[in-house]
Amino acid sequence: MKLYTELAEYYFEIEKPGRKVDEEINFIGEVFKRHKIYTAMDVGCGSGEHVKDLQAMGYKILGIDSSSQMIETAKKRFPHCKFEVGFMEEYKLKQAVDSVVCLFGTFNYLTSNEAIKDFFQVTYKNLKPAGILILDVWNSEPIKKIKRKPLGLVANIRVGDMSIRRNRGFRLTRADDLTMVEVNYVYNLDQRNIKDKHIMRVFQNTEIERWIRENKFEVLNQFGGYSGEKFRRFGGRILYVLKKKS
Repeated sequence: MKLYTELAEYYFEIEKPGRKVDEEINFIGEVFKRHKIYTAMDVGCGSGEHVKDLQAMGYKILGIDSSSQMIETAKKRFPHCKFEVGFMEEYKLKQAVDSVVCLFGTFNYLTSNEAIKDFFQVTYKNLKPAGILILDVWNSEPIKKIKRKPLGLVANIRVGDMSIRRNRGFRLTRADDLTMVEVNYVYNLDQRNIKDKHIMRVFQNTEIERWIRENKFEVLNQFGGYSGEKFRRFGGRILYVLKKKS
């Protein structure tokens, strides 16, 4: 996926128009305070903004990402923070932490049942007793309803002297026992065009909650977004605060 490789150095600027990072950090910070979190791991940390902000708030946090280019970018941007290359479904910590954070659809790149099971099992091991997992999942309901969206301009940004136009579209590719979506991007970088395809699995809340129960987690809270709004059936995301069961 070229967003995380060829475009890694521009990743945050590309994503920023569709993000409210301050709102995300405030949400995480409130959860951490409520559950007395001191140590954490950010899974799929990207270019490191959450790690940087949470460390500045006093938390001891490690960021991991499967893309070596993203980790290289994060280390350059925030050399005072700790980042490592690692896959979310297999990365094992030497010492368990109070919380694992998996945000912004990172989980949706796990497309097989085996990978999902591995993620929950390794996360369980990486957490201390009664540890907290903050999990952000794309909701399948609006995607199944729309089915297809043609490629269209979603952001027009400037990074230094570089102009980047981001075009996005998607199509539902499977909707039987699991729901798969192909998300297509075209990036116009001055005179160069980059095509990028992301294959992702999306979930109904009942489906993901079955995975949660079967892997010894319990739902403490469910939200529709980082401002704490109630989850809606056709909302874009399902945001969970989960607790590791003994």
